[in-house]
Amino acid sequence: MSKRARKKEESKEQGTVSITSFLYGTEEKPRTETKPATKPTEAKAAETKIAEKAAPQQSSGIEDAILSHIMSRGVIAKEELMAWGKSKGLRVADILKAIENLSGRGRIRKRLNDKGNLIYEYVK
Repeated sequence: MSKRARKKEESKEQGTVSITSFLYGTEEKPRTETKPATKPTEAKAAETKIAEKAAPQQSSGIEDAILSHIMSRGVIAKEELMAWGKSKGLRVADILKAIENLSGRGRIRKRLNDKGNLIYEYVK
């Protein structure tokens, strides 16, 4: 038996994995035991349902507020909109999500002004 064959047999017996074993696919993957997923209690399920119902209402409220602000201004720079949102206590992530939804529905457009700043304009 050659040295290479002997080393392969020894490594199989010891259960070690070589660095290049994934190239050949001869090694078995170690088996991991998975624990069965526990079901959430009814209280947790009720809390998630309430949170799911509240989230769309909040996002539509944020979208309406942002759209009305853009409508009143006509055109607004991103920095100005973010400053306005922070003054109203809105999170940046919520503002950006609302902007994406509004631009996806065709209510506003994203443009670059002469200075290269991102602006949002209301689509009539």
